Amino acid sequence: MRKQHITLAAGAMLLAAATGASALEVKTGNDKVNVELYGQINRAVMYADDGNDSQFFHVDNDNSSSRVGLNGKIEVNDSLTIGSNLELEWQDNASNLVSMDAESISGAFEDRLVEMYLACKHTGKLSLGKGKMASEDSSETDLSGTTLAALSDVAKVGGGLKFYDPAYVSPAPGPDGTVADNRLTVGSVFSNMDGLAKRNRVRYDTPKFGGFSLAAAAGEKDMTDAALMYSGEFEGTKVEGALAWGDFGDEKPYSQINGSASVLFPFGLNLTFASGTRDLDKMPAGGDDPKFMYGKIGYICDKMFSAGPTAFSVDYSVDENIKRQNKDEEGTAYGVQLVQKLSAYSTELYAAYRSYKLEDNTKADYDDITVVMGGARLKF
Repeated sequence: MRKQHITLAAGAMLLAAATGASALEVKTGNDKVNVELYGQINRAVMYADDGNDSQFFHVDNDNSSSRVGLNGKIEVNDSLTIGSNLELEWQDNASNLVSMDAESISGAFEDRLVEMYLACKHTGKLSLGKGKMASEDSSETDLSGTTLAALSDVAKVGGGLKFYDPAYVSPAPGPDGTVADNRLTVGSVFSNMDGLAKRNRVRYDTPKFGGFSLAAAAGEKDMTDAALMYSGEFEGTKVEGALAWGDFGDEKPYSQINGSASVLFPFGLNLTFASGTRDLDKMPAGGDDPKFMYGKIGYICDKMFSAGPTAFSVDYSVDENIKRQNKDEEGTAYGVQLVQKLSAYSTELYAAYRSYKLEDNTKADYDDITVVMGGARLKF
C-alpha cells in the first residue's frame, strides 16, 4: 500500500512539473465538487559544525516540508461554500531532526490536514477535523520573502544538533549497554512558541472587519486558544500581524501568549518581529517563565534578475529558559538568508547561514553551532 501511495504522489508531481501548472484540477463523480491536487518538493544540502564534528546532510527543509494535498469545495451560492482539505507530508531526513549521530532518518506519510469547513461571507468560517488551531502561525507573520530559508522558528534547520562542551564526559553505559547522551539540542533551546500547532479541533473564524479578524478553537486534550489577526495595505505599504493566547490543557501544564508583525514598504524594505512567553505558574517546579524575541530586516528586489524577485534578509533570535527554567539558560541565533524566485517554473532557490550560541549558569562552555544550507522548492 505504501508503494502505491509513493507511486501516486510521484506521478502527480511529475505531471505537474511537465504542465507547469500551480494546481491540477481533478475530475470526480460529482460535477458540483471542484477538486484540486497540489503539492511541493523541497530538498536541500545542509552543512553543520558543532565545534567537535562537522558533516554534510541531504535534508527535507522543515521551513516548508515536502507534501501533497487535495482541496475540494462546493460553491453553494455566492456567499456559502462547503469545503475540505486533505494534506499529507513526507520528509526524508527532516532538517530539524538530523544530527551527527543520525545522518539518515527515513520518512513516512503523516497527515497535516484532514478537515472540512463551512464558509459564509457574512458569518465567518467553521472548521471541523485536524487542522490549524486558532493560534497556529501566529508567531510566523513574515513579509520578507525569505521564509523558505528562515522563520522565527530558527530550530527548523539544525534542531537535532547537540551543543558540545569540550569538558563534557560521556556517562557510563547503562544496564543495557547503551550510553545516554543528555546534551541539549538546538531544538530544546530555541522555540518560537507558535501556538498549539495542528490538532483535531473545532475552529471558528470571523469575517474580516477593517482588516481585523478573530479566531477561536477547542481541541483534543482540552486545548483551547484564540487569536486576533490583521492584514492591510496603506499607500503600497503592506502590514500583517497576529496576537494569540493558548492553553495546552491536559498535554502541558502551562499557557502562553505570542505574536508577530511584519511590514513591507513599496520600495522592498521589510521589517519583522515576533515574541512570546509561557506562564509556568501551574508547574510544580515553577522556575523562570520561558520567552523568546525574534527580529528580521530584509529587502526584496524585483529588478535584479528577470527570472523573478530576489529577497535578502538577516535575523536575530534570543530564547531564554526554554528547556531548563532554573539555570538562566539563554540561546542566541543570527542568520543571513537569500531566496531567488524562478517565477516561470514555480520554483525557488535559496541559501541560508545560521549560528547558534548557548549560555547558562553551569560550568559548561558550549561551542557555537554553525549551519549552512542551500536548496530548491518546486511547487505544483
